[in-house]
Amino acid sequence: MTTRYNLNRLTYFIATIEEGSITAAANSLGISKAVVSKQLQLLEEEVGVNLFMRNTRRIRPTQAGQSFYTEGKAALVCANEAFENILEHDSLPKGKIRVTAPVDYGLAYVAPLVAQFRNEYPTVSIHLDLRDEQVDIIDQGYDLAFRVGWLNDSSNLARKLQEFQEIVVCSPTAVKQASIRRPEDLHKLSFIANHNLKSPNLWIFQRMDEIQKLEIKAALSINITMAIKEAVINGNSFAILPDFLVKKELHEGKLIRLLPKWSLRTGGIYTLSPPGRRRTKALRSFLEMVNRTIS
Repeated sequence: MTTRYNLNRLTYFIATIEEGSITAAANSLGISKAVVSKQLQLLEEEVGVNLFMRNTRRIRPTQAGQSFYTEGKAALVCANEAFENILEHDSLPKGKIRVTAPVDYGLAYVAPLVAQFRNEYPTVSIHLDLRDEQVDIIDQGYDLAFRVGWLNDSSNLARKLQEFQEIVVCSPTAVKQASIRRPEDLHKLSFIANHNLKSPNLWIFQRMDEIQKLEIKAALSINITMAIKEAVINGNSFAILPDFLVKKELHEGKLIRLLPKWSLRTGGIYTLSPPGRRRTKALRSFLEMVNRTIS
């Protein structure tokens, strides 16, 4: 026979750990301290181990209690999501989504996507922040973040949408000024660097087994990729840019790719979302559109 556990006691236990005391847990739950205390005692008897280390000021979990808290919290989150999902089953997405993205990628891809989403779901409002500095999405209260490049280790839930490659581009007028056959030939042209990068002047080119490191002195340094692209189109310089931002200009002939047989770094485009936070129907619908449109 399957054992039936009292899940209310799990709720009391988690509240006590998060609030730091039985009194605070009782206040947050809107019940008496005596009820919480009694239910915690019964819970410890039920599982057969001590879950708390008690002192006069705070109550802290034992090692077993911490493990029980982590797994129990995840279970409650899933249970709450199941209830809320079924309640939302026949309803339209609604509410507010907070999203952040890098400036260039946000302008080119996220802002049009947000507008498209709002056309389909006018009951959802979206707060979109475009910024190049990487913020803590949990502290800042974001539901979703777009990241371009290379991810740092974090507890956030990441999903890769696509890959991109850095490529060398110049204007049609610039390509006529010098013959560019190998990476070192780039010194014949002026270079526009992105000083937001960690190493804006140092680049590693690879062709099959041949690797060449090249340090390129910048004639012009700009911190916004879209501005760099416009400067290259209207000047006689070259730049190294992500391929997804120059596809249209390459197709139209406004830009020319240099050294196509040589490769630079490959990066990723990701979505990040906070762990353990319920995804509303509005956010799930937005992510479905992101996956359909960008992936």
